[in-house]
Amino acid sequence: MRSPWFRRVTAGSATGALAREVDWGETPLGPPSTWPTALRVAVEMCFTTRFPVLVTWGPELTMIYNDGYRDMLGSEKHPGAMGAPLAEVWKEVWDDLLPSVERVMLHGEPTWTVDQHLLARRSGYDEDAYFTYSYSPLRDSADVVRGLLDIATETTAQVVERRRMRLLGDLSARLTGAHDDVDAIARETVDLLGGSADVTGAELYLRGADGAPGLLVATGPRAPGVTASDVARVTASGRAEEHGRVLVVPLTGPSDAAPCGAVVLQAGSRRPWDDEYRAFLRLVATTIGAAVSGALRHRREVDALRVVSDTLQAAIVPEVATEPGVVARYRPAAGDLAVGGDWYDVVDLGPGRRAVVVGDCVGHGLDAAARMGQLRAATRALLLESPSPAAVLDGLERFARTLPGADCTTVFCAVADEEDRTLTYAMAGHLPPVLRRADGAVELLDGARGAALAVGTGRRTEVVEPLRDGDLVVIYTDGLIERRGEGLPLGIERLRAAVAAQPAGAPTAEVADDLLRSMAPRGAEDDVALVVYRAGAR
Repeated sequence: MRSPWFRRVTAGSATGALAREVDWGETPLGPPSTWPTALRVAVEMCFTTRFPVLVTWGPELTMIYNDGYRDMLGSEKHPGAMGAPLAEVWKEVWDDLLPSVERVMLHGEPTWTVDQHLLARRSGYDEDAYFTYSYSPLRDSADVVRGLLDIATETTAQVVERRRMRLLGDLSARLTGAHDDVDAIARETVDLLGGSADVTGAELYLRGADGAPGLLVATGPRAPGVTASDVARVTASGRAEEHGRVLVVPLTGPSDAAPCGAVVLQAGSRRPWDDEYRAFLRLVATTIGAAVSGALRHRREVDALRVVSDTLQAAIVPEVATEPGVVARYRPAAGDLAVGGDWYDVVDLGPGRRAVVVGDCVGHGLDAAARMGQLRAATRALLLESPSPAAVLDGLERFARTLPGADCTTVFCAVADEEDRTLTYAMAGHLPPVLRRADGAVELLDGARGAALAVGTGRRTEVVEPLRDGDLVVIYTDGLIERRGEGLPLGIERLRAAVAAQPAGAPTAEVADDLLRSMAPRGAEDDVALVVYRAGAR
């Protein structure tokens, strides 16, 4: 006969009602009327709190639990767990629980465990579950440990949410660090999702030239039940589709009119396939889509800018191909544009006479290129009007004072006369060219010095330098010799040595290419303009 006390403490609880129906006489605990006081007190506490509580007693740790704990058992374990041995109910995770149980039962010490991962089977599948719990010893009147009190809470939702938010944060950070490189974005996506517990497979598709999406990269096994036509349909419609535990989501950015492809994401099997899981995978797809879309948009913009800059460069810094003995090279600063503030020009002034000009505007990119184009055009007009380098710089000085941003521009202007074998030159703040004589002697053309444009006052002067056949003149901008943390004199000396080391009689084009390659490797931080002139060349 069940005691009135047991009926009282279990009334009003679903599991308490279930406990009244258990034939405790068939369990190792025996009828409730025979239970020791410690067990009665523990059970009373268990059924009078809404917090998840489990009481176990006896050699088999027979289970008694309340409604809060029932929710953690799931449909596969409840109601059979009431009155059953703890090791039998939690047999799939018993090896994980045993150290804590033994610490209580054998040593009488309480335990405290935070967010323990247990691969539980309670709803028909192996499920990632996390619990924070405390085991405390229950003692009889002789102070012998006979059972344990488990006060627990399931933290699965919080742990999984933190894990997923961390994955999204890491994914966003990595894709941001991919710097608009679609291939790098794909690699980072595969690398990160490949080790995720929540995304067991990912496939990234991008539209090809024919408009059809093609597989770019994949991690994990291919998604079951998803065909190429499914991916094409999602890409064309812009609407996500669900295939079992797989989402096929269009790749779009915030401002995209149409998807640029699709991503196929497979959910893991150890969490319920619910709205929260679907929302998480959509966030993953959105993060990938924003990165890919942004990279493709940036690629299109760069390609368009490159076409513009290449056209602009061809218009304002053309290759020198018709002047004998003169070779010019131009390289913009590291970046996406093929233009900058440095320029050169070679102007035919009549039989046997040509002008060579090298200039350097402050700055890089389109703004500097626009100023450079105007200065170059003005220089050419002045040369055709008066072929005197000093007069040209005087006129350019007046023009520069009317052109915003042109101040501090440096210019070297020279007129080579093949009949007189002379080079007449003037400088406005420019670095001295290097002259290598036909006999191998190397010197600097450092006469006719003057301030940069729109900086100094006074008229410009010019110097006439006699030349012999085979003499080599190297005119350049500071991008050729400048190094971070190093003064320009060291760079000039390095250039002198490089010019001196050129083989006697080396073709002018080979000299220019070798100097550019050795003095200014690709990826330099400044524009480079280089003109090499050999006297007497035909």
